[in-house]
Amino acid sequence: MLPVAVPFLCLQPLVENAVRHGLESKNGVGRIAIVAEDAGAECHISVEDDGLGMDPERLRRILAGDVSAESGVGLANVDERLRQVYGDEYGLVVETAEGAGTKVNIRVPKYHPGVSAR
Repeated sequence: MLPVAVPFLCLQPLVENAVRHGLESKNGVGRIAIVAEDAGAECHISVEDDGLGMDPERLRRILAGDVSAESGVGLANVDERLRQVYGDEYGLVVETAEGAGTKVNIRVPKYHPGVSAR
């Protein structure tokens, strides 16, 4: 999956969110897993933490762009960037619940006109 081009600033904000919002306030040791898998014509990437998780309704508001300053805009920006580059079917899919960690899933086509690894 290394040759697959991912739009600029799509993975870094997800990892930063996992650290800041998922693990920073968690007691004990936390874990973040970043996985990229071959899925035919697509690459499936996930960033998963075993941190605090969040209320799914709050997540919905964040992705809709209805956030306060302390919530940040990283998830909404990444979702918007993916949709702008690849189309609406390529936005983020997030699995979370309070106390259950968070898993952010990204699908990207392996090859897409105008997107390169340069």
